[in-house]
Amino acid sequence: MASVHKLLLPLLLGFLFTALPGPAVIRFLKRMDFRQTERREGPQSHLDKNGTPTMGGVFLLLGWLLAALIGVREGFSLVLPVLLVMVLCGLMGFLDDFIKISTGTSMGLLPYQKVLLQFVISLLAAAWLYRSQGVGSVITLPFSGKSWDMGGFYIPFALFVLMGTMNGVNLTDGLDGLAAGTSLVIQLSYVILFALLPLLAGFGGWTSESADYSGMAIFAAAGAGALMGFLLFNAYPARVFMGDTGSLALGGTIAMEALVLKSPLLLPLMGIPFVLSAVSVMIQVGSYKLRKGKRVFKMAPLHHHFELLGVAEPRITALYMLLTGACCALSIYIFTK
Repeated sequence: MASVHKLLLPLLLGFLFTALPGPAVIRFLKRMDFRQTERREGPQSHLDKNGTPTMGGVFLLLGWLLAALIGVREGFSLVLPVLLVMVLCGLMGFLDDFIKISTGTSMGLLPYQKVLLQFVISLLAAAWLYRSQGVGSVITLPFSGKSWDMGGFYIPFALFVLMGTMNGVNLTDGLDGLAAGTSLVIQLSYVILFALLPLLAGFGGWTSESADYSGMAIFAAAGAGALMGFLLFNAYPARVFMGDTGSLALGGTIAMEALVLKSPLLLPLMGIPFVLSAVSVMIQVGSYKLRKGKRVFKMAPLHHHFELLGVAEPRITALYMLLTGACCALSIYIFTK
């Protein structure tokens, strides 16, 4: 089990590596004219956000990466693939953001291009997870204390988890601090889960398995610190947006953490805001097509529905973070039961 000091150092480093260069990065993004273009069909209040610097996910991910590389001294066999997925998803999001900025519109990669890139990254990650001795095709079943070896079905299952989480986080990134705030709560929960896992699994002494899970706890702590630093500039009123660079990377990373933990069935509970965003969009689209233009929500994703009902943007973010915290606490209880 990782000591408290080993967890606090990467958290503090993640915060400093993100918070300190933040003002300079924001000035650079403004100078390069890397600014947000809001959709006309979105909430009218969001038109005031036009021109806010975007692609802030770059310094969020760099801060996380540097803190993790400094903090993780051993147990890289699980951390490295998660880092690679984070970087690949970040590059995909960077490309999407760059196209939006270059064209001056809210449209980046074409839908089929984004899905194809997500599929390739997710497939590579799923294949590695399946073949990895540290993960394999076994997942734990909540409450029962039993495991399920999914065999070859694991790869399409992991593919679904990865792509679903990427898109869920991407859809949730619609209000100031919303995606970053809820992701912060989830990363703090992963710190606890990965730190406890060697004890729960009954590893005797300091084994390679306990080192791997302690490395993942340190990685999650670095992410929590980086998200704290990023929220200094992304909380309402946001001075910078993470863009798809950040949201797609966060989605891929959170999914990988759940799969490495062998508890992906807890992810819908821990990631409840992402589920609400994705499901509300599916309901809205389905209703519009099947009911001849009738909508269930004033606007989807769900956070925009609340916004149009008159709930203040900071309040929505705070309530989502509290809900995520409660669901993550329940997930930790179920995991340790």
